[in-house]
Order: sequence, then structure tokens, then C-alpha cells
Amino acid sequence: MKVYCNGNLCDRDKLGEVFEPGFLFGWGNFEVLRSYKKKIPFLDLHIRRLNSSLELLGLEEVNLGWEKEIKNLLFENNLKDAYVRITTYKKRKGTGTLIYADKFAYYTSETYEKGFTAIISPHQRMINDINTKIKSLSYANNRVSWFCAQKKGKDEALVLNHQGFLVGGSRSNLFLVKDKEVITPSGGSGAFRGITKQVIFRILKDLDIKIREEKVTLEDLYSCQEAFISSALMEAMPLVECESKLLGNGKPGEITLKVLSKYREVVHG
Repeated sequence: MKVYCNGNLCDRDKLGEVFEPGFLFGWGNFEVLRSYKKKIPFLDLHIRRLNSSLELLGLEEVNLGWEKEIKNLLFENNLKDAYVRITTYKKRKGTGTLIYADKFAYYTSETYEKGFTAIISPHQRMINDINTKIKSLSYANNRVSWFCAQKKGKDEALVLNHQGFLVGGSRSNLFLVKDKEVITPSGGSGAFRGITKQVIFRILKDLDIKIREEKVTLEDLYSCQEAFISSALMEAMPLVECESKLLGNGKPGEITLKVLSKYREVVHG
């Protein structure tokens, strides 16, 4: 059977996985990781979340020697510090798996010294949306929000839920520092429970800094002393501006830099 693809008629069979339900309907999930000198921090946490996500999606669990396969992929591509993405998706029979790795070159030391800028996304998140529970392949809301930020020359888009409370970034979790304490959007608000967010909770506890999960407003954002966002790729990234308004003094804050330093001790140690 012939199909049209980008200006050509092609044999459908040659397009392979494109016609699997996972790709046709966004029926699957993904995990993003970093390797540091071929070490893969928190891999067990990512795989645990991946398996629980597969169960939620009604997909068969993937039985794979994850660490062995990823390290072999890093070796074959001669990679040490790398971006790694695991994608699992619905096939007509079973669950498909794709692991991709590439050299990590997203953020430099200058990026952290300068900090990120953001907009408020025009696209809201429903509290019970599946994207609050898993990293779904149906990722359009997050990706379009990020694209809106890119078009305005900003680094990230902060997302509100349908009640007007902040849930985090399009690809990150959000933390605000107020009166030497840290607040972060709660799961009940629609915030995603990121792996890096969980690690940062432990770091803040070790630093004896109180953290609260609660409903976070735009007023909280604009009145904070400092802010940062987190993900496996960006670690703990200073957030210094939103909608052209400075957050704190518009520079990376003291607690933010402490968290970033401790996080790097963990991943490198």
C-alpha cells in the first residue's frame, strides 16, 4: 500500500512505527535523563515512574535491563555527558520502546549565571489532566506553551491551571523563595511530581530549609525574593524574570545557588 509522505508516495511498510497507535494517538509516555561521565543518576526512580505510567495507560510493562542498554548506547555513540530519552508506546501487539541519546550541550555556566526568563502561557492545564500524572506523548499543551515563550525570546512558559493557580513550567517544576522558606505548587493544583523535584525536597531538608507544597498565585511569584525551576536536564535553574518583571533582584538567589551546588554534588558523587 502506498501513502503520501512529505511530497512522495512511499510504501506504508517502510514507515514502520509511524502507524502504531502510540504514534498515531500519542498513546505512550517518556522519561528524560542525563548521564554524567556515563553515570545515570536516579535511573531507578525514572524506571519506577515509567512503569507506573504504563500501568495507568493500560500498556504492558517493559522488561529490560535499562542500565545495561543505556550504557551500551552511550558506549556505541561515544558519549559521556549525554541527554537520554526513553519513549514507550502502544503497539498493536505489546509495548514499543525507543531509547535515544545525544551529547548534552544545552546549558553553559553562563546560562546559570544569567538565569532564565519566562512568560505566562496562554494555555491552561486542567487539574486532573493526564499530563499532571505522567510524561504523556500527548504533550502538545506543554510544547506549544514553550513555543510561545520561544517566539517572545524567553526561555520558559509558566502554566496556570483553570483556577488561576500556577502549576509550574511547560517543562519544569517551579520553586519560590519567600522569607527564607521555599514554596512550590502542590499536586492538587496540577503540578507534576518531577524526579528532580523529589531530589530537591531532600536537598532542602538537608539544608534545613523549610518547603511547603501549596496553591501558588501570580502574586506569590511577583513578590518572591528568588525563584528557580527544575528538571533532569536543567537541574536547578535560576528564574530571574517573568513577563518582563524582575523576580527578586533579577539575579540568581542565595538559596537557588545552594540547591544547585548540592544537586551537583549528588549527581557527580
